[in-house]
Amino acid sequence: MKKISVNKSDDAAIIVEKIIDADVDEIVLIIPRFSHLAESLENFHLLKREADAINKKILIESVDTRVIELAELAKIEAINPFFVKNKKQFSDIVPKKNVRSAPAVKKHSNADNDLENEEEFLKQLSSESFESGENGIRHNMMRNEIFKKENASEISDADKEGEKWSFFKKIPIKTLGALIILGVIAYGAATILPRADIKIVTKKLNWSYNDSVITQLSAKPDYTTVTIPNQKFTATKNTTMSFPATGKKQVSNVATGTITIYNSYSSSPQPLVKNTRFMSPDGKIFLLTKAITVPGAKVSEGKIIPSSIDAAVVAEKAGAEYNIDPVKLFTIPGFQGGPKYNAFYGQSKSAMSGGFVGELAYPTTADISAATKKISDSLQSDLKTSLYAQISGDFKIIDGATSFSILNQTNDTNVDKDGNFSVFANGQMSIIAFKESDLIDILKQKAEAENSDYQVKSYDIQYGVARTDASGRMSFPVTFNAILSYKIDADQLKRAVAGNSDIDLRKAIFSLPGLDTANVSLWPFWVKTVPKNINKINVVID
Repeated sequence: MKKISVNKSDDAAIIVEKIIDADVDEIVLIIPRFSHLAESLENFHLLKREADAINKKILIESVDTRVIELAELAKIEAINPFFVKNKKQFSDIVPKKNVRSAPAVKKHSNADNDLENEEEFLKQLSSESFESGENGIRHNMMRNEIFKKENASEISDADKEGEKWSFFKKIPIKTLGALIILGVIAYGAATILPRADIKIVTKKLNWSYNDSVITQLSAKPDYTTVTIPNQKFTATKNTTMSFPATGKKQVSNVATGTITIYNSYSSSPQPLVKNTRFMSPDGKIFLLTKAITVPGAKVSEGKIIPSSIDAAVVAEKAGAEYNIDPVKLFTIPGFQGGPKYNAFYGQSKSAMSGGFVGELAYPTTADISAATKKISDSLQSDLKTSLYAQISGDFKIIDGATSFSILNQTNDTNVDKDGNFSVFANGQMSIIAFKESDLIDILKQKAEAENSDYQVKSYDIQYGVARTDASGRMSFPVTFNAILSYKIDADQLKRAVAGNSDIDLRKAIFSLPGLDTANVSLWPFWVKTVPKNINKINVVID
């Protein structure tokens, strides 16, 4: 068995570590008076639980009746070494052959010295082992007698304290709970419940502004001129859209395309007149649309390097049969029979197209007009969505503040295979917006400047259509109707009436200038004085 002395400041976790580190299965914990362990029963339950988990037995020695009581509640064996009730309570402590006489205890004149004497005595106890048998019991009894004589007054005080607590234990739980509830109610009635409610209705005035407002870029809010700043937002967008052509007409169109003409004849340039014929391998004739000159070939080390030039051609006849695929070799029939026939030739790198004979769709004037409106509406919608996404919610946009224009538009009247023509347009939109809070503020300032004893209580505002110019200036009519109430400072009133009697409170309220009606009440009904705490004074001004 091993004895472990516990310091007053040791918590349960530290003591558990000491129990775990001890190399024996049975441990005596010597706990002094006023130990932190005695602050909670849970501490003793923790000691018991941890000791049982590692199969160790613990015994508690203490002169503190609180410690003994908590230990027993936690089912831990506990003893006061100076009040031995059972001869066998120390029989499992390892005996010593030589019995020392009980240490002399010096008597001190104050409580602090008594505590020091007790702690010294416990230290001596922790360094000794009790003997078994009659000699050991006699030894313990001797110590008990010494401690009883020297600490009679302290034990007496402890007994008195115990008697005081035992008195409360005799009170029925329901009665004790009722007393506590009554105490809480009494405390709340005295400190929490009292309050003053003051409801004031002041005199009112109607005020209106029905005139124009001016907004300008970088302007400062001014209630005298009713001017506020604005901000201009601008965005551009272009798009191409296809539309059905509803017109019908008989057409005879020739195929068109481009050929590359080569000169491998000589270094001299070769002029070709307009309508010079070029023939495909299947005999289809295409004509130059204008006169050209084929540059001379290059001669390098006796070899001729052909030169070339691109030229536009049209089919000799109308019809879709001339819409031919790319051709590797076009000959010039005009050179046939001479040396230039094989030295001058053409090649098409893309197909000929546009050849057609028959009825063909085309966009009428109405088609183009409808297409222009539709593409304009589409651009406006897209630009408005884009701009509104850029403008924060504290800006106000009214009718007339938005401008839109088509910067340029191109109508391609050639219809595709599906009978549609296309329109390209580039549009721009600008929006001038202002912060409504700026306008409300200057109108309130204007109303209150004209009625110095009143303040704006509520208002209603309506806007007319805006007019803008290129400089970013915008003006618009506005109708502002406000209800003004006489100004009363609620916080100042609270401070003025705090602590007043019921009569003085009513005198102060009903003598206020600008008062229309008032309702004053103190709560609960028995309260006759306004609370001194202004947080318990509720003032509502309408």
